[in-house]
Order: sequence, then C-alpha cells, then structure tokens
Amino acid sequence: MSNSVFDSYDSGNASIQILVEDTYHPNTIMSNLYGNKLECPTFYGSEPIKGSIQIILNNSQKLNHSGIKIELIGEIDIHINDNDAENSMNSNNQFNRFLSLTNNISSQGMLNKEINIFNFEFKSIEKPYDSYRGKKFSIKYVLLVTLNVGLSSIKKEKEICIFNCDKNIKKINKLFANDTNKIKVEIGVENLLHVCFELDRKNFHLKDVITGKVSFKKINLELENMSLKIIKIESLFGKEGDIEPLGIYEIMDGSPSSTEDIIYFKMYLKGYNNLSQTIKNEMNNNINVSYYISLEICDSENRNFFKKIEINLFRLPEEYYNKIRQNILEGKKGNIYHDDNYGDNNGDSGFNNNNKK
Repeated sequence: MSNSVFDSYDSGNASIQILVEDTYHPNTIMSNLYGNKLECPTFYGSEPIKGSIQIILNNSQKLNHSGIKIELIGEIDIHINDNDAENSMNSNNQFNRFLSLTNNISSQGMLNKEINIFNFEFKSIEKPYDSYRGKKFSIKYVLLVTLNVGLSSIKKEKEICIFNCDKNIKKINKLFANDTNKIKVEIGVENLLHVCFELDRKNFHLKDVITGKVSFKKINLELENMSLKIIKIESLFGKEGDIEPLGIYEIMDGSPSSTEDIIYFKMYLKGYNNLSQTIKNEMNNNINVSYYISLEICDSENRNFFKKIEINLFRLPEEYYNKIRQNILEGKKGNIYHDDNYGDNNGDSGFNNNNKK
C-alpha cells in the first residue's frame, strides 16, 4: 500500500491512521465559497472501498480495548445559515443520514505491537449520491474509526469522495446522441437593442468546451462590454437560493461595428474548479443544483441587460475522458463519447483499473 493516502489521530496513548487503498483516480479537491479546501481520495460508485487501519501505541507496550470498528457513513448536511457552510461540522447543521455500514474489526482484545494493522473493505454498496460541497448543503461520505478503551473511546474520521460517473456512461451517450439542437435566446430592448445568444448544445462534461455565438440584429446603444458568466443556483426544500457566480469570460469590449458582426466564443470549463454535476430532484425532490450560462451586456450609461440559458453538467470517468481526448487528437470521426471498451449490455462499467502499474 505504498501509494495509499491516510489520515491520523493522536490520543496520547495511541494514534490512529486510516489508509485508503489507491484507486488510481486523481484525488478530488473539495472546496466551498469561503476558500476551505480538502483533498479527498476518489472512488467511483461501483468500486469497493478498502484499506487498512493502523493503531500506533505511543507511550505503552500494550493497550486493552473493548472493540474496534470502522463505519462508512453517508450524510446530507443541511446548513442552517450560510456561515455554516464554512464549517460543515457546525453543531447547528441538520444531518440527514442516508448510508450507515459497520465493519467490526475486533470485539475485544489487547494491542501489544508498536504498530497494529487491521484491513477493511466495503464492497457491493449502493452509493446513491455524488459527493458535493455547497453553500446551502453538502453531501459527504466519511470513514469513521472507533477504538473503545475502558469507558472512553478514540474516534477518527476521514472524508472520501464518491462519484457515480462510471454507472452513467450509457446515459451520457444517450444525452449526446439526442443533443443535436442549438439553443437560442434573444435579448431585446424596444428600438434600442436586439441580440441573439446561441449555444451549440445543452449537455457538457466538467472538462468540456462550451461553444456558441452572439449575433446582432439591432444596435442603437453604445455598448461598453459583453461577457459570459457561469452561475450556479442551489434549491433546498423548494426554496431557491441566491445566484452564485463561478466565473466570468469577457467576449467583447466596446460596441460591434455593425449588425453583421457575429462573435463566436469557446468557454473552457476545465479552468473552473468549483463546478459539480447538475443535481436534479434528489432526496425526494428536496435538493437541486442548476447551472446556467448568462450573457450580460453593459452599455455606456451603466445599464445591464442579460439572458441566461440552463445547461446540464455531468462528470466523466477520468479514463473515459482521456479516451475522448485521444480520439480527438487522432482525428477519429463519429460519436467520440462512445467506445466499446467502456461498459456492456449487462451494465458493467468497464473500469477495472487493468492499467495499474
């Protein structure tokens, strides 16, 4: 387990380390509005979660215990107010536990080695939601180790990331197969401005490129600038949250020379770190996360005009994304989002890490 990642806790008499077996997926940086970041090992939904617990004796040669266990816990943390998002362990949060599994490592006994190692594994587990950290709620998966000593206990937790993208390959291919219509909206101010805003499609993976164009039918205003924004809106228990801007991309400075001007744009999503998958109607339709591309125009009198288009974001397995990139570099035609090596009619994701070295 030389490539493992771990976390530890030191109680004085003993320290606990949680080592998670390397999945060969890049670790995920979870962050929120306040800049707090946490690097988490990443698992796909169909993969087992396994590793080891190390209990290191600090000041004694042996330690009697009445039980060692590790739990896999899945929770949706509802932040009572926006400040609670800064600290997801805030005692004012509401916790909705949707997963709780226990692996009893040892009922009782004596630890008599300097380093005591116990292996664990959780497999064939349904993990219904993707990990997410937001302003109004977070979806978390945690490994929790408990070492009972006398009348007290030593606890240590480690957060991991779960993404079900490996189960969604067929759905992703279907989205792209049906995503052939351009999306067009218009911004109009009577006798002053008429602009058409167009996206080539609606569905994008998190490292995709959003392409489209802006065309002008009427310009009787002196424009200062035009930009695109990625915005996120969280909805919790039917109440829509504030608009959260995640990034801005300026596409024009000043006014176009004529109504014949067309501005084509490419917006690379890979540069925006706080994107997640679109979340629709989870937890009995109580939590939603929606994303939009907003075209915003400012004129010389500091008036703002805008129009937004909803987009659907989803996560690709890293191996699948790398295959797409390779197909593009090799100039392969056809549906670049499909490859027979990934998934079969039995629902097998095909991601078995046979490329491990």
